[in-house]
Amino acid sequence: MKFSFCYAITLLLGYFMQPSISHAQATSLQNRALIENVNRLQGQLDDLLQSYNALKKEVDLLKSELRNTRSQALKNKPNTLVKSDIDGLAKSIRDVDRKRISDKELILKEIRNISKNSMRKAPPSPLTIKPIKPQKGFDHTVQSGETISAIISAYNTQLKNEGTGKRITLNSVLKANPQLNPRSIQIGQNLFIPDPR
Repeated sequence: MKFSFCYAITLLLGYFMQPSISHAQATSLQNRALIENVNRLQGQLDDLLQSYNALKKEVDLLKSELRNTRSQALKNKPNTLVKSDIDGLAKSIRDVDRKRISDKELILKEIRNISKNSMRKAPPSPLTIKPIKPQKGFDHTVQSGETISAIISAYNTQLKNEGTGKRITLNSVLKANPQLNPRSIQIGQNLFIPDPR
C-alpha cells in the first residue's frame, strides 16, 4: 500500500509535468527540465523505497529471531527464561520499529521538499541541454548487472590493451550523455562512450 501511495504521487507529478503541444519553445525547455527532475525524483524515490524495504526486512528478521528465541528457551530450559529478557527484546523491536516509522516520515518529508523545490527551479539554459558529443566514441547498450563505473573501467582496460595512454572519465561520459543519471542506469539503455584519443 505504501508503494502504491508513492507510485500515485509519482503519477500525479508526471501528470502535472506533461508538456503541452501549444507552448512556445521556452515552455518546451521548461517541460524538458521538469521531465528530467521527475526522472531524478523517480531515481531518488526508488532509492528511498529500497532503504525502507531493507529496514522493514530487518524488523521482520528481528521479530522472527525473537519468536525463535522464545520457543527455544521454553523448549530447552523453561524455567531459565526471565520475563525481563523477553521485555528487553520486545523493547528493542519497538525501538527499531519506531526508527523505521521516523525514517519513513523523513523520507516522505524529503520527497515533498524535493517536489516543491523542483517546481520552483528555473529551467536550465539551452546551452546546458545540448549534448556535447565527440566525433569518435563507442555506442554501448547497458546489460544486466552493469554500473557506469564498470562500463568505463571495461573500456579503459580495452584502451590500455591497445596501448593508448588516455583514459575515459566519468565526467566525459556524463557530458556526452546529459540525460544520464549514473545512479539509476537501466538495462537496455544506450550510452555514448567518448573516445579519449
